[in-house]
Amino acid sequence: MEAGAGTLTRLPGGSLDVALLVVEPSAKSIDVARRASAIIAARQIGLTMVVANRVRDAADADLIRASFPGLEVAVVPEDPSVSQSDREASSPMDAAPDGPAVRAVAQLAARLSRWRAPTHPNDLLPLAQ
Repeated sequence: MEAGAGTLTRLPGGSLDVALLVVEPSAKSIDVARRASAIIAARQIGLTMVVANRVRDAADADLIRASFPGLEVAVVPEDPSVSQSDREASSPMDAAPDGPAVRAVAQLAARLSRWRAPTHPNDLLPLAQ
């Protein structure tokens, strides 16, 4: 979906198994994701998981976790190979398959591939650490 919450206001309840809110450690990104999370919860569209993207250090991860209490947060670290592959119009998976961002996204994808639509947020599978 596009950034922002407009699409969420048009989805019927139960439309999603899980909404992945991709959030960067910036005030604007956190604000948009908070609004999206509130809409998802209020309209009972589905469960919400936060993907903390471009995380540079523990302070970035802590900021995002503190901004979304009660929600699971998967961390994707800042990785120069992602920017480099973007400049080269290649995939980070091809350019740096062992890079930290690719590994984090692969872990998240593996976790989601085991998804069995839970009925309660406490039923989420734990992320691999």
